Amino acid sequence: MMRDLFFFGDSITYGEWDEQGGWVQRLRSSIDQTFMAGRGPKTHVYNLGVTGHTSEDLLKRVEPEMAARFNPEAETLAIFAIGMNDAHYMVKEARYHRTPEEFEANLGRLIGAARKYTRNIALVGLNPVDQQKVDPLPWNTNKAYRMERVRLFNEVIEKIAAEEELFFVDIWKSWSLMSYKTLLCDGLHPNASGHRRIAEKVSAFLKVTKRG
Repeated sequence: MMRDLFFFGDSITYGEWDEQGGWVQRLRSSIDQTFMAGRGPKTHVYNLGVTGHTSEDLLKRVEPEMAARFNPEAETLAIFAIGMNDAHYMVKEARYHRTPEEFEANLGRLIGAARKYTRNIALVGLNPVDQQKVDPLPWNTNKAYRMERVRLFNEVIEKIAAEEELFFVDIWKSWSLMSYKTLLCDGLHPNASGHRRIAEKVSAFLKVTKRG
């Protein structure tokens, strides 16, 4: 049995600030090594993370991206890691980019789109941020990320995962139990250690679906 893994998200999914390519690339490396050693199935890993993307941006491309790569003979998995950019504060306009209700509705639509191709879907939660460094962003002073807002959107993701009976990859709670700022490169994006920890968390979903 072949496996096709679709990872949708933003710059964190893409893997910025990790010399090993980010948590998706780390998973791919492990998966490729397992296959070449004869201990796992042939697997295509599609990293569809785009820097700056929001849930609204994903809605425009999730179906075309999956349709172009879909193999009915393969076991298909869809992993969504989105929401950080939905939660940001727009300094010049003095408002948040999206409301929790809008974000929740978009997540529902994303899940519906993915279910046209697979029932194996996971939602990755958000990581906490170092607000002192990212309120506002030094490289884009019109964008700001605030802990309480990010936490609120993470709760929306967890809520939807529970309601839709999807696998939820909890980053927030585990990171909050440690000195999580040491896992961030710039106050927003994970560093190499942070990406490694996310990869370890997501790998649990891949093992569950493999057994299923």
